[in-house]
Amino acid sequence: MSNVFEYADYRNYLRAVFLEKKSKNTRFSYRVFSRLAGFSSPNFLKLVIEGQRNLSSESIAKISAALKHNRESASFFRHLVLMNQATSAEERNSHAEQVLKSRHYRQHHPLSRERYEYYSRWYVVAVRELVDTKGFQEDPDWIARTVTPSITVTEATQALEILKRLELVASNENGKLVQTSRIVSAGDEVASVALAEFHRQMIDKGREAIDRFPSHERDISSVTLGLSAANVIKVKELIQRFRKQLLEIAEHDAHATQVYEVNFQYFPLSKGEKEGNES
Repeated sequence: MSNVFEYADYRNYLRAVFLEKKSKNTRFSYRVFSRLAGFSSPNFLKLVIEGQRNLSSESIAKISAALKHNRESASFFRHLVLMNQATSAEERNSHAEQVLKSRHYRQHHPLSRERYEYYSRWYVVAVRELVDTKGFQEDPDWIARTVTPSITVTEATQALEILKRLELVASNENGKLVQTSRIVSAGDEVASVALAEFHRQMIDKGREAIDRFPSHERDISSVTLGLSAANVIKVKELIQRFRKQLLEIAEHDAHATQVYEVNFQYFPLSKGEKEGNES
């Protein structure tokens, strides 16, 4: 049977379980699957797998019993479900931490902890960019003092360790620490949880920058727009192109001396026409 520890999304896990059973018995259906798990609705699990229904605490227990999860698998499955269904960042992060504690999960996702820490700690990303600036010193004390707002020496040391384990930095032939060309993707649901936290942290840093830096060292502005559905998409495409242009500028800058953060926030301040007209 499909191994629950291989998955970071419980709906994908249940889909894999269903397809595996279906491949062994063509008469196996969502109706049978739901009945075996003790659900009266014949299409309940189909709706869950398709993302149209969530699982309650009781439903989680029923499915674990039906799939004969042992204690460790049942606990992991519960945290996985609650992480996927969480409606707040705090709840999502709490269950993601529990998922990452699983030794079996880490065996299937060997860099999951480092990837999670890379995104959930804003300064790790900052240190990675600092590595390629002029005058960089592979000294946690220097790094801690150079990053702004300043971090602790312990945090600077941890940042270097995470970057090295992810192979995002490495020593060149002269022994100097440099960036590698390796790219870190959000990867799975667990890392995506951390990525969302990274965005929240950087939005907070942007808010703090209004008072922390003089205007000639920053650029903070906004514009409020009325847009048609077509132009909502067009503006998003413009932002995506601009972000790529910024990355190209940085990639070809051989004389970087400072690390900057550029945030993009683009979101609605009113309901759409159909949504707003609902009675």
